[in-house]
Amino acid sequence: MSDIIVSEVSKSFGREVLHSLSFTVNSGDFLSITGESGSGKSTLLGIMGGVLRPDKGSVTVGGTDIAALSEKELAVMRRTRLGFVYQFFNLIPTMTVRDNILLPLVLDGKKLSDYQKKFDELAMFTHLGGVLDDYPETLSGGEQQRAAILRALIHDPEVILLDEPTGNLDSENAHAVMTLLSDLNKKYGVTVVQVTHSEQGAAYGNRVITIKDGRLL
Repeated sequence: MSDIIVSEVSKSFGREVLHSLSFTVNSGDFLSITGESGSGKSTLLGIMGGVLRPDKGSVTVGGTDIAALSEKELAVMRRTRLGFVYQFFNLIPTMTVRDNILLPLVLDGKKLSDYQKKFDELAMFTHLGGVLDDYPETLSGGEQQRAAILRALIHDPEVILLDEPTGNLDSENAHAVMTLLSDLNKKYGVTVVQVTHSEQGAAYGNRVITIKDGRLL
């Protein structure tokens, strides 16, 4: 089980951004975190993914208190147990779509042939089979985001964390990406946590929490 337990988490950057937040994300949930700009939701996502450390409190992912890990241990966890998807895709422009997707496996020294079946299945599921040998700049925004999602999934993470996954997409591509995320969550049972401004995007989750001024409403 890969439950995420957020317990009394606080964070300050000169001023307190998060105020003693506590909640649990059950394994297999699709959680949407909403709130206005500056509410602290992206900071919370960073803490849940081990990118930021809380000033107080703890975040436990699948029984591991990530705030207690060393930087090296955190790097390994982010590379092997978590998947990240960002608003602006973060694909490397000089690498093909295929190589971008496989990069987490390469960095972790994995044998690529062991993941070929998973790669082929995900490429078909995300409708990217025809663009795998193209470069990111030739893809639409929706295709680039689907490639970023496939990259986040290729190493079988326990949790996928998404920061405004549709913030850079038009409404048609946003709908397609959110439908894909919902289908992936149901098919593979991976826990999904997204931060979003979009009420429509938030509705794809099976749970929604709202943050205002660093506190849960």
